[in-house]
Amino acid sequence: MGQKDIAEKVLESYNDVFADIVNGFVFKGKKVVKEDELTDESNLSTFRKSKKIHQQERDVSKIWKKNNIRIALWGIENQTKPDPYMPLRVIAYDGASYKRQLVDIRKSEKSKNKIKIQPYPVITFVLCLDDNSWNTNKSLLETVKVVPELKPFVNDYSLNLIEVIGLSDSEVKRFKSDFRSLIEFIKKRKDIKYKVTSRKLDHPYEFAQLIYALTNDERSLEIVDELIDENEERGGVDMCDFYDKLENIGFEKGLEKGKVSALAELVKDGILTLKQAAERMNMSVTKFKAATKELATN
Repeated sequence: MGQKDIAEKVLESYNDVFADIVNGFVFKGKKVVKEDELTDESNLSTFRKSKKIHQQERDVSKIWKKNNIRIALWGIENQTKPDPYMPLRVIAYDGASYKRQLVDIRKSEKSKNKIKIQPYPVITFVLCLDDNSWNTNKSLLETVKVVPELKPFVNDYSLNLIEVIGLSDSEVKRFKSDFRSLIEFIKKRKDIKYKVTSRKLDHPYEFAQLIYALTNDERSLEIVDELIDENEERGGVDMCDFYDKLENIGFEKGLEKGKVSALAELVKDGILTLKQAAERMNMSVTKFKAATKELATN
C-alpha cells in the first residue's frame, strides 16, 4: 500500500471526519449521522481465482447504527487520478458486503436464538482528489461493451462520484471537519489565489501527512511541528497560519512540482499524452519534459 493511500485512509478513518463527509454529501451539511453512531467495518473481503483465495480491500468503511439497528454501510474510495474501471471495482466491493450480509442472515436463521437480521444498504462514495475533473467512465454501461439487444437485460451501476475540485463555495461550507481543509488545499493547488478558511485542525499531524503524500513536499510536516509548538496555548494549528508559512517558503513552487509529478504519473500510465499534460501546466512539451527530468534528479 502506498504512502498516499495510507495517509488518506488515516484521516478519513476518524469518526468526526467520516461523519462530516457523509453529512456534507448526503444530508447537505445537517448533522444527521453522529460520530458515536459509526463503527468500523472490516475493509477486507475475499474472492476465489484459479483455486486460490485473493483479498480485496476497501479504503474506509463504517457501519451506521441507531439503537443497535444497522441502517447502512458507508464506504469511501479515494482516487487521486481517474480510473476507467472504477465501476467494476465498486461493484466488487459492494457485492462482497452484500454477500457478507447474506452469510450472517443464513447463520441467524439456523441459530437457536432466532434473532432476525434485516439486510441494509451499502453506499459507496468515490472521492476524486485530483485537481482536474473525472474524464472517464462513471457507470457500468460506460465501462463494458454491450450490444443493443442486450442492454435491456444489463443492470447499470453508477458511481456516487464526488469531484472535490468541482464543489462550489456553498457546498464547501457544508463541511466542518479537517475534510474541509483538504478540499480547500486541493482547490488552492489548482488556484494559488483561492482563500482558505481560518479554522483549527483537529488532526494536524494526519492532515500534514496527507499534504506531504499528495505533494511530496516534506515542508508541510516541518511546518505543522513548528506550529504545534508555537500554538500549544492558543488551541492548536490554524489553517491560515499553515498556508501563510507554506507560501513564505515557496509553496507555489512546491505546488507546481507536485502537479508536474502527478501529471507525469498520468503520462506514464497512458491516461494522458505528453502534450495534454504540458497543456494542463501551460507549458510547452519541451519545458514539461525538462520539469519532469528535474524532479527525477532531485
